[in-house]
Formats: sequence, structure tokens, C-alpha cells
Amino acid sequence: MRKTTLRLITLAAGLALVISAAPAADAAKILLGTSQPGGATFEIGTAMGKVITDNSGGKISVDAAVTGGSTANVRILQKKNKMQPFRMGMATAPAVAWGQTGRKPFKKPQDVLALGALYPLTVVYTTFKTTGIKKWSDLTGKRFVVGGRGGSIYIVTQLALKHSGIKAKREFFNNNQNSAAIKDQRVDAGFFFLNGGVPAPVYMDLARTLSGKLHFFGPDEATIKKLAVNEAGIVRDIVGAGSIPGYNKDIISWGQMWSLMTNSKMSNDNAYAIVKALYDNHKQITKYHPAGKFITKKTGLRGLKKLKMHPGAARYWKEAGM
Repeated sequence: MRKTTLRLITLAAGLALVISAAPAADAAKILLGTSQPGGATFEIGTAMGKVITDNSGGKISVDAAVTGGSTANVRILQKKNKMQPFRMGMATAPAVAWGQTGRKPFKKPQDVLALGALYPLTVVYTTFKTTGIKKWSDLTGKRFVVGGRGGSIYIVTQLALKHSGIKAKREFFNNNQNSAAIKDQRVDAGFFFLNGGVPAPVYMDLARTLSGKLHFFGPDEATIKKLAVNEAGIVRDIVGAGSIPGYNKDIISWGQMWSLMTNSKMSNDNAYAIVKALYDNHKQITKYHPAGKFITKKTGLRGLKKLKMHPGAARYWKEAGM
């Protein structure tokens, strides 16, 4: 009898934990737009979604979804189809700024508001050592993958080419296409990025496969300075020696912050609850993805100085003394 009672108590306790962790039937269901495959954004978005869901008191349920990337996510937020549950997305700070001001690639201001900063993304460029490309100016006339349409890397890279007066043969490939093209030497050079100082999965594989055969570089200092001055959220960044497998030199280039965003249709209460659930419990993200260590309350507004904030999120950051 005693054993049966203990089993029932244990079972009841387990069920209570399951019920408390699961979102309520009437929880607000939100899809979180992430980015293209191969860049780790979907995996990080999935981790954040779980942390928000688990700490919202059953009020919010967040699921990550693969999308085209930063600028694509801004456009998704404009959709009026009620069957589209995308109410939130990940985007780089520059992409959010372009949306808010109606700058290219947008034709008019978009309904997009920042919730908080996430983690740094640093962009460098790579080529085989045998191509003879050593620095940014050597890209003139070369077949160069600037990025994949739908993100923000392809836009900033083209701005860098424009600022420096370089005319390269531009290609628009997504992460997997870019990596394959570099590996097969179908292009002269391509983009490569790191999340929180760690190469994105497809680029980690590329670097390991071609260890010792690749050369990495960034725009010249004058071009990086122009990007930082003219674009919200862009900074001069350094990829430390050894960060990329097989490459033991520092690389000076540009970086940007990924940010969490939504539109004005999200209620103040939901925006507040999402930001609170995520940033009050940010350490839990590292249980699912190492990039979580860069998502902190302390850096929650980094790179967002020029961006408009959702009122619900602003309430949280004010309470946090930011």
C-alpha cells in the first residue's frame, strides 16, 4: 500500500511539472522568424522560443521557423493574413533601422519595432590562398558572393563595395550555396560569418574541410568607418586569431547585432511578457545553444540606440534601469 501511495504521489508530481511547463490552451501562439539554413539562427531561435514559452506562465507559446533572413522577416511582419501567425522575428539592427526609415531595400517605412538586442554577428570574407586575393581592393573584377537575398549581409557588403569604389561580379547565394561555391572554386571569394565569435555551422564545416587553404579578410579601414558612421548598429569588429579553424591571424572587419523585433500589432502586455521571460531567464538559453551566453540583460540594448522600441519592451528596460 505504501509503495502504491508513493508511486501515485510521484506520478502526480510529475504530471504537475508537465502541466506547469506546458502553455495554456488559450496561450498566444507566436511564430518567430529566424533565417536561412546553415547559419545557426534557427537553432538559436528555437532555444529562445523554449525559454520564453517555459517562463511565460503559460501565457505565450513561441515556435521558431526558417525564413529568408533579416529583411525578409521585416516584410513578413507586414502581412495582414490572419492565418500567418508570424508576430515576431529576428533581424540585424541595420535591417530593423532600414525598415523603420523606409531605406532600401524597403520602398517605404515598415511597421517594425525593436524588443531587445541578442548576440553579435561578425562578417568576414574568404577565398582560396591560390586566387591571389589578399585584401578588399583585390575583389575588383572578381566573381564575389555578397550574400543571400532576404538577409542583411548582402546589402551591407554591397554598401561596402560602393563606399570603396570596387566593381566586383556580384553573386547572391544563400549560406549553403555560398559554401559549396567556395569549396568547388566556382567563385573567387565569398562571405563567411560568425555568431558570438564562433563560425556558423556551414562555415565551420567549410573552414575545417579546407583548413590551411583559405585566406580571410575584411573591408579596408576607411570603408569600415563609413559603414559604422552611416548605418545603425554596424561596428568595427575583430575576429581573433584561432577563432576560425586553420587560421591564426586576427581579421579586422565589420559586425552587427542580431535583434528581436515585432510590430505595433503586438499588445504591450505580450511584448513586456516576452522580453521579461527571455531576459530574466537568459542563462537558460545556454542549456540549448552556446550563443546564449551573449544574450544578456546587460547587453539587451546594445546597437539599438537609433531604433524605435515597442512600448511594452521599453517598459521592461526602464524597470531594469536601462
